[in-house]
Amino acid sequence: MNTQGITLRELMQLPILSKASVISGVQGLDRVVRFVDIMEVPDLKGWISEGVMLLTTAYSIRHDPSLLTELVYTLDQLGAAALAIKPARFLKEIPQGAIEASNACGLPIVEIPPEIPYTDITQPVMELLLGRQAMLLRRAEEVYRTLTTMVLENSGIQAVSDNVAEFLKAPVALVDTERNIIVSSPSQFDWSRAEQPLSWNIHVDRRTVARLLVHKEQLDDMEEVGIEQARLVFALELMRKKVAEDTEFRLRGNFIDELLTPPLPSRHEVERRARQLGMNPGHKWEVAVIEGETAPDEETVNRLLEQEALKRGVMPHAEFRSNRAVLFLPTPEGRKFAVAGDAGESWAATLEGWLRDKEEGLGGYRTGVGTSEYLWDIQASYNEARKALSIARRLGQGAGGVTRYEEIEVYHLLEGLSGEGIAALFERKLGKLRQYDQEHDSNMLLTFYHYLEFRGSLIETANSLYIHRNSVKYRLERIRDITGFDLNDPREQFVCHLCLIYYYLQEK
Repeated sequence: MNTQGITLRELMQLPILSKASVISGVQGLDRVVRFVDIMEVPDLKGWISEGVMLLTTAYSIRHDPSLLTELVYTLDQLGAAALAIKPARFLKEIPQGAIEASNACGLPIVEIPPEIPYTDITQPVMELLLGRQAMLLRRAEEVYRTLTTMVLENSGIQAVSDNVAEFLKAPVALVDTERNIIVSSPSQFDWSRAEQPLSWNIHVDRRTVARLLVHKEQLDDMEEVGIEQARLVFALELMRKKVAEDTEFRLRGNFIDELLTPPLPSRHEVERRARQLGMNPGHKWEVAVIEGETAPDEETVNRLLEQEALKRGVMPHAEFRSNRAVLFLPTPEGRKFAVAGDAGESWAATLEGWLRDKEEGLGGYRTGVGTSEYLWDIQASYNEARKALSIARRLGQGAGGVTRYEEIEVYHLLEGLSGEGIAALFERKLGKLRQYDQEHDSNMLLTFYHYLEFRGSLIETANSLYIHRNSVKYRLERIRDITGFDLNDPREQFVCHLCLIYYYLQEK
């Protein structure tokens, strides 16, 4: 059954129109009639509705029948369904120009016998239209009741999708904003071959969270009503899912707060609650702290973390506090890490990739990463990540890098040593160089530190100090002159490197 409305072809089957005839524009017989109106003035713009069948005696244009041609084009532009004329009284006959215009644009002209009153036409037409609308509303109510019952009974989003696909007699899918399929009916349908499916946005909390796809060329009115009901029900399902995820996320956050704040729960309690919250206690967990002058963008970090979690098949967690993001990153025990860029790379390598990607906007942030621990010892990894950040900051390591605690653990130990002996060693080895810096407002100590940090690379030293390579060479010559060191002596390099690390840790 055609539920778009009533086509002109159907209307012409009414008994009252049995003596009427379509004299032109027959290709438009399937135009949909939604209203019936009577023309009293030739100026139609502003009050003609789409789908109207306009009845007229042409009285308003009787002095200039050529206006009928323009009237046909105007009605077509405004989306009218047909023009029905009683020509006998005022026009005698329909002008040839109007007939040609009707045939050209496909707007049917219907000639009505003069003895048929308008009311005898409008009444049965409106009854037919209203009956069709009533049927549409009843069907829409049935669709709404069916779908909402499925939601109330918690049938699941797949059942809702299957029901919508059955109603539309077409494949249906719900995809997220990244065009990943959330649900599909039938589930095995290959959406890659659906080049231009019909689509509608699904909104939750005033945000577009998904799109509803239908593999069909067009929908009739009944199906369009069904789509609106489906959008509402899908939005309810996604909102329920979001509420559940938000609640679980909040509970995980509370759980992690307990893991980071003494007194710590027992191992048995940690394992039990972790399983309830989907946090595998058999995994090793690293804590990464991403820090900058402002807090990193939550949406960006969560998106990147979600993508990586899907690749690794794990469930990480992120907390955002002040100017930092704290990431809790699981790895199945025994997993071997491959090179950067591989699906099996370490979390530290993945984080470095995020910071290097200029499009993600995380290049201005530092990241510290703690060692891998079980959940009941995760406080240690968190403290290590913060120490790694603190030491990286004090040693002048620039933004956009990742510092693993394992790499600077010896620096942390050095920071805790008694200062008298190493201070005397620093003065003996590098005191003259510090004095030279103070007297000449130079950066010889800092240049020497970066030179040792980058294993004698002139280019990397120059890049880190934002100076020319020749400037580095000049400074190294001055350092050699002032200290008398052989800068290629590994023992001298080791001792001076330790002294400089200690100096900058104490200074800052």
